[in-house]
Amino acid sequence: MFAYNRAEVVNADELLARFSQLDASGISSVRLSGYTDSVGSLARNEVLAAERIRSVKEILTRTGLRKLKIESVNANETSGFRAVPDELNRRVDILFFAKNTPPKPKPTLTFELNKPVNLNVNFKGGTAEFLTASYPNLEVLKKTMLEDTTLMLKLQGHVCCADDMDLSVRRAYAVMRYLSQNDIDYKRMTAEGFSNSRLLVPDDSEEHMSINRRVEAIFYRKD
Repeated sequence: MFAYNRAEVVNADELLARFSQLDASGISSVRLSGYTDSVGSLARNEVLAAERIRSVKEILTRTGLRKLKIESVNANETSGFRAVPDELNRRVDILFFAKNTPPKPKPTLTFELNKPVNLNVNFKGGTAEFLTASYPNLEVLKKTMLEDTTLMLKLQGHVCCADDMDLSVRRAYAVMRYLSQNDIDYKRMTAEGFSNSRLLVPDDSEEHMSINRRVEAIFYRKD
């Protein structure tokens, strides 16, 4: 855990002791996911989450786990635990992957040119912040665009519930920004919003509303 706006691990000695007790021989890799509360700007929180990840990684590398592959996920404000005190969102989640564990199926993206496809990229209600579960799907989208540089992309943002064209546009641009920050030329992409005019399912439950808070895509090629 971390103090407000700080990147130093509060329980550093305890964490070091726990890491030191682990047998690295049974672990293949580690994933560090850094989070923040929602106070302050998104830009500052992205930096803060990265600093918190580095703090935990530094402790990890002081133990027998230092040779493991370490993956970092900067999730900043997207923990989804907004109903709990802010203190619980100031953290880094640590996930250890065991050796010889059958790999989980990776997300795939199947599409037809010139037809909308649901990217399964969803958002926290009322925001353009990705849900944590969306990051693997964003990675699949990135890989698709990197592997076929002839593909062009129209990103279409959607909202649930009330009419909010601005938010739907911002969600589409959030995906564009993610891709452009990961080596996809922004000239290959456009973004637009459809507000709540194209619901996939009725807005009659939280699960359905989450499904409707999404970005879809149309892949095409220049004539």
